[in-house]
Amino acid sequence: MSNNNLLQVKELKKSFGGIQAVNVSNLAFEEHILTSIIGPNGAGKTTFFDLISRFQSQDDGEIYFEGKNISNSQPYKIARLGMVRTFQLTKVFERMNVLENLMFAGSSVRNDSFISSIIKLPSQKEYEEELKTKAFEVMKLLTLEDMAQSYARELSGGQKKLLELGRAIVKSPKVLLLDEPLAGVNPKLSEQILEIINNLISEGKTVLMVEHNIEAVMRVSERVIVMAEGEIIADGPPNEIRTNEKVIEAYLGSDDE
Repeated sequence: MSNNNLLQVKELKKSFGGIQAVNVSNLAFEEHILTSIIGPNGAGKTTFFDLISRFQSQDDGEIYFEGKNISNSQPYKIARLGMVRTFQLTKVFERMNVLENLMFAGSSVRNDSFISSIIKLPSQKEYEEELKTKAFEVMKLLTLEDMAQSYARELSGGQKKLLELGRAIVKSPKVLLLDEPLAGVNPKLSEQILEIINNLISEGKTVLMVEHNIEAVMRVSERVIVMAEGEIIADGPPNEIRTNEKVIEAYLGSDDE
């Protein structure tokens, strides 16, 4: 595996009831760039994300992260290694406020024990202060600092999207898997989210994004991968993808787009 490849899959396969959802023979992702995965509904994009983050088990194939075989790892272990994902439907803790959501997402379970949470050891207090500082840094990045004490259930759909993005980045992951981060948000918020993603790339993060907003994808991505019926039909820079006949036929030129 090349040193530049942070993530690689080999012969990755998944079927549901005889229907092929994912069949990717060899795909590698380089560090520090934004790669978007596009394709029509049912192309296998989210299933591909589920497999590489191990929220679903593959039928066959191997997944490597920083050269380490994570094909049978559990999702929380993969998150600890530095690969974190978001979901199409936002998953935030409705009964916690924004600050608590971020601090919980950023906490390391091994530092939290029942006894130390009661006694508040000096190391525990210091750790909580560090967490709080980090959470406020993330809130500032997301322009959510005024909502620190607001319950997640009080946020708009767009603000929940921002909070979920914050929950993903508060642990400073190496790789972010973003599943439709622009879905259901207004154009102004879309621009804000894209700007945040660009900032993350410039800070040295690696981002993989599944997205239906083709215009945004073509504008911000360095690499675009196109899936159809579980397979990769095109892979390259946006200007090549725009003019690829297979892509136009399978996706860009379809009536419903």
